[in-house]
Amino acid sequence: MKRWTQQARRCQWGLLVGLGMMVSANPLIASTPPADLRLDLRTDVGWEMDHFVHMGEDVSEALLMQAGNTIDLAVFTHKSVPHRCMLDFSHDYCDDRGYPDTWGRSVEPVLCVSTTPASRALLAEQHADANTLCVTFRGGFSYPAAGSDVAPDLASHYRARIGDPERGADAETVALTVTLTLDSEDPLHRLSPGCYGDVCIGDTLSSVQATTKVPLDIVSGQSACGRVRSDLWPAGLSAQFRNSRIARLDVNPPSNIRTDTGVALGESPALYEIYQGELDETLEAGPGSLPVKAVYWQDPGEKGLRFIFDSDMQLTAMATGGESLTEDWPCR
Repeated sequence: MKRWTQQARRCQWGLLVGLGMMVSANPLIASTPPADLRLDLRTDVGWEMDHFVHMGEDVSEALLMQAGNTIDLAVFTHKSVPHRCMLDFSHDYCDDRGYPDTWGRSVEPVLCVSTTPASRALLAEQHADANTLCVTFRGGFSYPAAGSDVAPDLASHYRARIGDPERGADAETVALTVTLTLDSEDPLHRLSPGCYGDVCIGDTLSSVQATTKVPLDIVSGQSACGRVRSDLWPAGLSAQFRNSRIARLDVNPPSNIRTDTGVALGESPALYEIYQGELDETLEAGPGSLPVKAVYWQDPGEKGLRFIFDSDMQLTAMATGGESLTEDWPCR
């Protein structure tokens, strides 16, 4: 429970909202086509008896701003969410054991989020006192297949019709219906010590190409040592190789990849709590300086994860590998 609570507190960006416009009184802005929306439901989401609850950053305003529009919607889901959140106690208290395939419990998933003064200002007068927005997804909400261990995350892309706000189950709840038409699905793997999905440190380039059926393109270096990418890999993922074997897998912006502990770029996660004192730090010169690089070793020198921070302690890059995690470039 403690670890999931820490994750819920640190992953305040859990539902990412990509908005390309702000509606205002300016007629030029108001005439701008509806923006795309992107909801990351892999973290900060719990199951509360008959609906899902989001405990991260507010998204009610972004959803209500799109009411009445048809937009492109991307939804990221993970096969397990906490089995139960005790909302009467605290939004941060959840059973972190998780319940696999919880999304499948609801044919039309309902996701409830708290409203804010900004989102309530978008509501009609009869809903002005609502403190909860409950969104019902209709038309084929997609989530990872039951029992799937190969692709624990799923990115589903839809055309979505955002309905108009209606009265919910009580005066303090507003209901919003989102009708989905599925365009495509993409399985998403996680970065673990030594691997990203089926690609692991030590694999030969030829074996990776045989698996993906797509050539690996050398983007820097030479045939004996350098960096490669595949057209099938997600944005931001590349691999360093040496002597025709993968030495390290790097994740750089822009990227939606998460680690097996739920960490992603752009966050300020409590890594020192997640890994409980098992981080090796590389410090900037001078006393009292912040850690620039921190490495977690699952097997010292063999399998680990490296995290790089900026001066604001925001994650700017991640990598998985062995001894190469202590190097900046393998071709030396």
